[in-house]
Amino acid sequence: MSNNFVEELNRLGLTVEELNTDVVVVGGGGAASRAALSARLTGVDVLILAKAPLGTGGSTVHGASEIMSMGASGFGATADSPDVHYRDTMAAASGFIDRDLVRVLAEDAPKRIGDLIAYGVAFDRMKVEKVTPGNATDYKLIQSDFGSYARALGVSGKTGKAFVTALNEQAVKLGVKVRAPAGLVDLLLDAQGHAAGVLAFDASTHTWLVVHAKSVVLGTGGAHGLFSQQVSTSEMTGDGQAVLYRAGAELVNMEFHQFGPALVHPYVQLFSKSCFVLHPRMTNSQGHEFLPDYLPEGVSKNEVMDEKVFPFTVSNVSRYIDISIASEIAAGRGNARGTINFSLAHVPPEKLEATIPNTMRWMKANGIDPQKDSMDVGIAFQCMNGGVRMVDADARSTIPGVHVIGELAGGVRGPDRPGGNSLAEGQVFGHRAGHAAGLAARGGSVSPSVVGDAVIGRLQLALTPNPAFDVSSSVQRLQTAMQQHALVEKNEAGLNEALNVAFGIEASFAQGGGATLATLHKVLTIQNMATTASIILEACLERRETRSGHLRTDYMQRDDATYGHAFVQKRAKDGRSKFTPLKYPAAD
Repeated sequence: MSNNFVEELNRLGLTVEELNTDVVVVGGGGAASRAALSARLTGVDVLILAKAPLGTGGSTVHGASEIMSMGASGFGATADSPDVHYRDTMAAASGFIDRDLVRVLAEDAPKRIGDLIAYGVAFDRMKVEKVTPGNATDYKLIQSDFGSYARALGVSGKTGKAFVTALNEQAVKLGVKVRAPAGLVDLLLDAQGHAAGVLAFDASTHTWLVVHAKSVVLGTGGAHGLFSQQVSTSEMTGDGQAVLYRAGAELVNMEFHQFGPALVHPYVQLFSKSCFVLHPRMTNSQGHEFLPDYLPEGVSKNEVMDEKVFPFTVSNVSRYIDISIASEIAAGRGNARGTINFSLAHVPPEKLEATIPNTMRWMKANGIDPQKDSMDVGIAFQCMNGGVRMVDADARSTIPGVHVIGELAGGVRGPDRPGGNSLAEGQVFGHRAGHAAGLAARGGSVSPSVVGDAVIGRLQLALTPNPAFDVSSSVQRLQTAMQQHALVEKNEAGLNEALNVAFGIEASFAQGGGATLATLHKVLTIQNMATTASIILEACLERRETRSGHLRTDYMQRDDATYGHAFVQKRAKDGRSKFTPLKYPAAD
């Protein structure tokens, strides 16, 4: 019974608060904000739990580049359409993504843009005389990688922040309740294996929240905290992936993640093509301009810079930029921050302002003068392409009662994807998940019981004394291993080295987490980090080929015959991952 579960938490010495709601949405990014609003619009009570203060955490809020935007047809060329958007997406990842979900994405994206406009999002516009003849509107549109037409709409490079602000304002105005900062600890299930709510930790009051809910929507984001360099916020520590993996959920495409060059100090910003067409000077700690050292005969420095795409992919000649930066740092020729020196001092001021206006504005706000200052640039993790498998268009997972959205979800992102799709996915499936969860809650009831033995056991283990378990050193070792072995160039030896770090942390935790009541949430977080790191690393080891951003130096060729499909990844009885081929149908 749920009362017994709460009593068990109290016996552990935890301060517990019980909450009841129709729908609980865990996450504070664009997908979660959309889900909470859509659930509330069905007339049910909705509670948001966000690990960071609302509107301050997650990839959607912190993403920033010259081209951050949301892809949707209907606002540009009349020849563009949902069908063209669908085919662009399928062409980039056929065999690895669910065509039915991609069709929904392409068809619904224009509607969600319409919602955002209605909620006050002011997408960038062009002067009438500069609008491309035949375009349907005067919105400023970006033609992203793998896109046939310019169809992506943005808000001065801070598109995600504009989305989250507008959606949260609407949600709160309509009565959505918010508890933040409050992070996911575990999923609560009933005797039938159906979601009954979540256990969360309120960091501001040090209270453990037992949330009873009729429907659960998880949008906990990615795994940025697993890497020492990343372009979002470190509170995204793979919690949702780890919790659902332990609960038996299916994951897909976890070997595919996005990364690339990024400014990492004094602020964080990914550097896309618009920065590289300026032909920056990149030097190592010895002052040597290293890029030419990595270029094969017949390939010029200007060529790779002019062709730069973000994120990293082997399908483009610009891959040598990412490879060279990562290699110089790995060889010990980076600077003290684990970065290389990046200079635009030779570029005329007027060209900087014309080519990277948003970046220039952000640099000036952060005290950087690109005409004088050398910048620290590394290879930074951006987002996961894989995630917990969505089994239908309402973003249901394989665990009954749990919807998965945003970066946590898998099924519409494969090895490659058109730019602008990530924000579109969050809005499309965030809406669908929230709406479906709300409708289910209207006709459902809160489960009278919580089967919490596994959750209690995990907490007890974390509180078991173990002087050998050290959170800070574990985090540092894991981030270093993931940064070195799970980004640009991968091989079996390096992946196994990182996997041994992750498994070592989990093995040490199995002997006791050594937590006090004050540090319990931190110990549980590093366990989640190690679990999600092992999921990623095992998936990278399983794919013995090179494809898109997955570069295996020990398997340099693409192997469609053996690996031209996705894998379902599940936790086996021994705690390791079991992989089953998943051959998504090709485009219809």
